[in-house]
Amino acid sequence: MKRKKDEGRRILRTLTHTYLAILCGIYLLYPGSGGYQTITAQKWNVYLLITGIYIGSAFLLRVELAVVGTEAIPPPKKAWQSLDLTQKLVLAYLLVTALSTALSDDLHTALWGGARHEGLIAIALYCLSFLLVSTYGEPKRWMLWLASAAISVNCVLCLIQFARYNPLGLYPDGMNYYDANIRYAGEYLGTIGNVDILSAVLSLAIPAFWMAFLRMKGGKHRFFLLPPMILCLVVLLKAFVAGGILGTAGAIVLSVPVLPASKDARKKALIAVICLFVAAATAVYFLGRYMGGFLYEASELMHGRWDDSFGSGRLYIWRNVIQLVPEHPLLGGGPDTLGLRTTAAFERYDESLGILIHSAIDTAHNEYLNILVNQGAVALALYLLMLGVSTFRWVRDAGKSITVAVCGCAVLGYCIHALFGISSPISAPYLWIALALMNSCSRSCCII
Repeated sequence: MKRKKDEGRRILRTLTHTYLAILCGIYLLYPGSGGYQTITAQKWNVYLLITGIYIGSAFLLRVELAVVGTEAIPPPKKAWQSLDLTQKLVLAYLLVTALSTALSDDLHTALWGGARHEGLIAIALYCLSFLLVSTYGEPKRWMLWLASAAISVNCVLCLIQFARYNPLGLYPDGMNYYDANIRYAGEYLGTIGNVDILSAVLSLAIPAFWMAFLRMKGGKHRFFLLPPMILCLVVLLKAFVAGGILGTAGAIVLSVPVLPASKDARKKALIAVICLFVAAATAVYFLGRYMGGFLYEASELMHGRWDDSFGSGRLYIWRNVIQLVPEHPLLGGGPDTLGLRTTAAFERYDESLGILIHSAIDTAHNEYLNILVNQGAVALALYLLMLGVSTFRWVRDAGKSITVAVCGCAVLGYCIHALFGISSPISAPYLWIALALMNSCSRSCCII
C-alpha cells in the first residue's frame, strides 16, 4: 500500500515538473499568431489551457488514488489543517476573491476578466497551481537552466527588435519598436509583449540569476548564468522601464543582508544597506532635479510638488483609482472591473490615421492598489500577509537553502516592480511559481 501511495505522489510530482517546464519554456517563448495586437489574448488562452489541464489532471489523479484506496481524500477540516500558513492565506485570498466576484455588478467581467483577462478564473489558476506546486513540486537545477535559456532567447529577439528588425512579424507591417505610441498604441518587445509586463518578468529573473550565481555550488557552472543575466540587464536598460530598474536594483541591494551566515555579519550588512538608502535618498532630494527622468520626478515629489504626468501618468491614474475605493472598500468591485468603473483616460494623436485616440484606463498600474479597488481591502490584507510570511521564511531560511534564497530574491524584485506595474497572466504565473517553490523548499528546509 505504501509503495502505491509513493508511486502516486511520484506521478503527481512528475506532472508538476512537466507543467513547470512548459510554463518556463514553451509558454514564455510563445509569440502567438496575430502579432502584438492579439498577443495578450492568445497567451491567456494558452495559459488557461496548460494550467487548466495541469490542475484538472492533478485532481483526477488524486481522485483515482482515493478510489483504489492508496491515499484517501481527507475531509475539509483535516485538509485545511494539513495546509501551512502560506497555503491557508492563498486559499483564503482565493475565497475572498470569489465572494468579490459573486457580489460584482458585472459578473461576467469579474469571472473572466476584461482586456487584461485577470478575472476570478485567472486568479483561481494562480492560487490552485500555487497549492499544487508547493505540495508536489521539488526544486531542481534544470528549472533554472531552462528558464535562463528561454529568457535568453527572448532577450536576443528584443535586441534584434531594437535594431529596427521585425523577424516574427509581431509589429504591424512597415513598423518597428521605435514607432511605439506614435504609429501604434503601447510599447512592445520580445515574446512577452507590453514592455511593462516584460520588465516584471525581467525584475524577477535578474535577481534570481544574481542570487543563484552567488550561492550556487558547482564551480564554473554558475558562470553560465552570467550571459542570460547580462542579456536581461541590457534589454531592461535599453527599454528603460523605471519600475523594472527599481525592482531589480532594490532586490539585489535588499538581498545583501540575507547573504551572510552569521547574525553579526547580517546586522552589519543591514546597517550598510540602510546607510546606502539614506545616502541615495539624500542625493535624489538635493540633486534629482538636475538629473531628469524619474529621478527628477522623485525629487519633486520629495519636495511636495505633484504633477499628474509623473511616472508616465501613473500619478494621474492612482489619483483617479483611489477615488473608487470607498465605493466597495471591503470586497471591491470585482476582479478586473476597474475599467468599467472609471472614465479617466489618456489621449494621443495618431499620425498615421490623423485622428485623436482615446485610451481608457483599465488597470491601476500598481498591483496592490489594483487588488484594493477590484477585490477589496480584505483580499489585499490576505495577499500582503501571504507575502509577509514568505518574506519571513526567506530571511530565516535563505542561509540554509539556495532555492529559498533564489526564489525569495526573485519574488522581492517582482514585488518592488509591482508598485508601478501591471499584473497579467503573462507575467504573474512566474511570481506564483517562485512563491510555490520557495514555500515547498522552506517547509522541508531542503538544500540544493
